[in-house]
Amino acid sequence: MLALALALGGCKGAGGGGDVTFALAGPLKQGYGIATKQGADLAVKEINAAGGINGRNLVLLARDDGADAHTAISIAAELVRDAKVVALAGPVNSGTTIASAPLYNGESDSVRGRLPEVATTATSPAVSRLGDWTYRVASSDSANAVALAATARGMAQNVAILYTNDDYGRGLAGSFRDALLKAGGTVAEYDPFNDSTADFSPYLKRMQSRGVQVVFIAGLDVAGGIIIRQARQLGMQARFIGGDGLVPLAGQGPTYDGTLVGLLYHPAANDRAKAFAAAYRQAYGSDPDPFAAAAYDAVNLLAAAAKANGASREGIQRYLHTLGQPGGAQAFQGATGEIRFDRNGDPEQKAFAVGVITNGTIQLSNGTR
Repeated sequence: MLALALALGGCKGAGGGGDVTFALAGPLKQGYGIATKQGADLAVKEINAAGGINGRNLVLLARDDGADAHTAISIAAELVRDAKVVALAGPVNSGTTIASAPLYNGESDSVRGRLPEVATTATSPAVSRLGDWTYRVASSDSANAVALAATARGMAQNVAILYTNDDYGRGLAGSFRDALLKAGGTVAEYDPFNDSTADFSPYLKRMQSRGVQVVFIAGLDVAGGIIIRQARQLGMQARFIGGDGLVPLAGQGPTYDGTLVGLLYHPAANDRAKAFAAAYRQAYGSDPDPFAAAAYDAVNLLAAAAKANGASREGIQRYLHTLGQPGGAQAFQGATGEIRFDRNGDPEQKAFAVGVITNGTIQLSNGTR
């Protein structure tokens, strides 16, 4: 009887009546995680206002992984076992996506089942080929680094690289280095650091003595902010450039003006981006960032899949697997641009831009592709 009750409960969640449940996983107490949840919540609100998933109400089950791989694995086990959850928007970070993907792809001996996931801003090249149930909104750093390296090379030939020693940092730094060398640039320094690093002056003083004019930071805003502040305290005049992880530095003060950042989304990119920005401002009173936009697109994409193929895990995965391909659904038009998946679950030819922090906002630079 217990087994029958569980089966009936699972059928109700994934099939005919009742609410449709998506999950959201990310570091929801951190700044970029808060923006992620706001983007996802806005999507849910709009979807339900427009009739939900074929008349069924969409609800979002939020789980905070704290950007920690072990926590992400525990959350994955919980979500895969929860029959009412039919899809996941997230994870947000590369490391948590890589660590938890085996569970979502049914490769764990301890957890049976699979769950389609659309990672939001996981950009590490290692996210490719994680399995047929793992997809992502953001383009890989192997592609994004081309625009970042071209921008850096346009400012100087010799560029120093500082990178956090994790999946995101290593992937972005390696891709940037390769693209820079291909563009005719040279690497002055190539130094890793840990999340616990508080004093970057040994790196910076060495760069300063060598006359480095451009420093690429492959890391998140917390470490990036420390690096740039300490560089300015040393009187270092070099320009700084980084990936999407540095976007939250905008609005944190004039110290970061002139910093160049990779953009997975910009409010002025196209009409869909502008419409999302207007709705986000009305809901939250501030401009959206790429983290909010990527989550918004992930939820809307999963909703489109559920509407087209039914609100089941298998139906959603089938939709994603051939999205934008011959015989599949048409490419999804999102706030972050058009999304069509290749065989690795990566969005093909995804829009990417380079912006510059200016007076607390991010303005598009010439490094757009």
